[in-house]
Amino acid sequence: MGERFPLLCLFPLRLLVGVMLVLAGYHKFLDGWLHGTALMIILDGWMRDHKSYHFIVPVVATAHAHPKIFGALVTMGETVIGVAMVLGMFTRLVSILGTLIFFTFAFASGERLTPPGPAMLFGAIFFTFLFAPPGRVLGLDHAMRARLPTWLA
Repeated sequence: MGERFPLLCLFPLRLLVGVMLVLAGYHKFLDGWLHGTALMIILDGWMRDHKSYHFIVPVVATAHAHPKIFGALVTMGETVIGVAMVLGMFTRLVSILGTLIFFTFAFASGERLTPPGPAMLFGAIFFTFLFAPPGRVLGLDHAMRARLPTWLA
């Protein structure tokens, strides 16, 4: 049993995460995240309730100061990461981005390990994908593997 069988087990998870992120990005687009108002409401709540971990407060304050920029980054980031996961393309690279985005969400929103919130779980999934890139099975990473650097595919 080679590398392909264990990675095949991650295929349904890769598709599920990808579709969920594409849908989340689409709904954020419809809900005004590009204008920053939806993000501002969420950030106001986190700051008012002092939910954020102390080390991530400067990032939350910066996002609060520039809600249009961060709203657009979150919307486009989720959509691009989701499309890449569905296609199995550059899964290592988007796993790095997904890990950063979702652990930032988790720490900014004050999620705990017990019970874990969705951002913490997505961050853990993307962290796993860093070491077992699921795009190598039924994905474009496998087709482009000979032409890409090892760390990317």
